[in-house]
Amino acid sequence: MKTQHILLLCFVFLACGLRAQQLPNFTIYRDQWNVINPAALSNNYLINELNYTVGASYRRNWLNVQDAPQTGILNFEMVMEEQNSVIGAHVISDKTGKLGQTGFYGHYAYILDMGGRTDRALVIGLGAGLVQYGAKLSEIDFPDLANRPAINDNLLFPDFSLGAFFYEEDNYYLGVSVPQVFGLDTKFKAEDARYDVKRLPHVYAVAGKYFDSFLGNSTSFLEVSSWLRYVPNAPISIDVNGRLQISELYWAGLGFGAAASGQQKTFSVRAETGFVLGEQVRIENGQFKLGLAYDQPLAAPLGRYFGGAFEVHLLYSWWK
Repeated sequence: MKTQHILLLCFVFLACGLRAQQLPNFTIYRDQWNVINPAALSNNYLINELNYTVGASYRRNWLNVQDAPQTGILNFEMVMEEQNSVIGAHVISDKTGKLGQTGFYGHYAYILDMGGRTDRALVIGLGAGLVQYGAKLSEIDFPDLANRPAINDNLLFPDFSLGAFFYEEDNYYLGVSVPQVFGLDTKFKAEDARYDVKRLPHVYAVAGKYFDSFLGNSTSFLEVSSWLRYVPNAPISIDVNGRLQISELYWAGLGFGAAASGQQKTFSVRAETGFVLGEQVRIENGQFKLGLAYDQPLAAPLGRYFGGAFEVHLLYSWWK
């Protein structure tokens, strides 16, 4: 299927008001916590007590298609234990052909120590930012339209997110968040055309549990996690993943994703792997983490033809 036909389908669906998930998904979402939930704390802190993290990631969907959806992220997290606070920020760019958005966000979260014999806490967070939406429909070759829509515009909107995150260190975590709290409509207009996108609040829930691994060494563990996503009048989707930290240097994981709405169901499988470099390369107070992931749709009307998705993450975490 030609790229122009794919983009035409996207344009028609959006113009008709199709309600679907509008925010990007991730396979290695555990390293993108504050993008999903402004109250969440990354694994780098929960497991390794590294309270500073900077990272970059890139995801490419529909590998068989030119100008397919792609997402890039720059991310920062700072856990200030003495102030019971978390400060973070991220920049995200999400683009499909001539349609795209770029967001700049800041986050603040407060940690409520729950006390007791274990290290447990409830974290409440708020995110705020600006998002620039861009549409260059005049540059798309619509083969079935006599005239191209004369729209070539960029719009800027505020955006907010709310979240809560409860964790017990080295044991489990639970979180809920509402990205895109205010569903402001995005309206591109020209003299002879109009293109509207209704922005919808999303509801996310995450949960995870750490287990001692069967490998018999002190540096290995198994993490089982899930990410549930809900958007009004769209299929509910869930990802479930297991990641085994095999040694200080290496991890590998498998998982699946599913979405269902009435008789319509879609499934995907994914694999991930990664490396951790710290003391092995003489970094005494931090570590580098490289993660790679691949998603393959199994039963999706368009996904079987478009191909899978590839994701890469690079993070550096340290403590002071």
